[in-house]
Amino acid sequence: MFCLPCLTLILYFVILGIFMPSKRQFIKGAILCFWRKLTLQKCTDAFDILMHTRFVMWIAGKNRMSLSKFFKKKRNFDIALAILGLVFMVLNTVLFYLLYRFLFIKSPCNEGACQI
Repeated sequence: MFCLPCLTLILYFVILGIFMPSKRQFIKGAILCFWRKLTLQKCTDAFDILMHTRFVMWIAGKNRMSLSKFFKKKRNFDIALAILGLVFMVLNTVLFYLLYRFLFIKSPCNEGACQI
């Protein structure tokens, strides 16, 4: 099955790798996980399990035990990640539409006077 959470994690780790060099080791795992699933090869879930475990341990380290118990189930983690991916995709689409409308269709600045 196509790994949408892996694609989301690749984008996350590319951005994170720019600012935190210690996290660059996870980028390689994310890219390999996504590539194997994209080429329809049988792939182990080692990267998914590693990220799930790291996330739950990070939440537990912040003393948010009820939240860490909820995310301890892999299914809840996958559902939350998919919902976040969809929400950010919709938000990105709306913001792109607003930018396009602002730049090319109707600018709020008419005849040198801005109403902002």
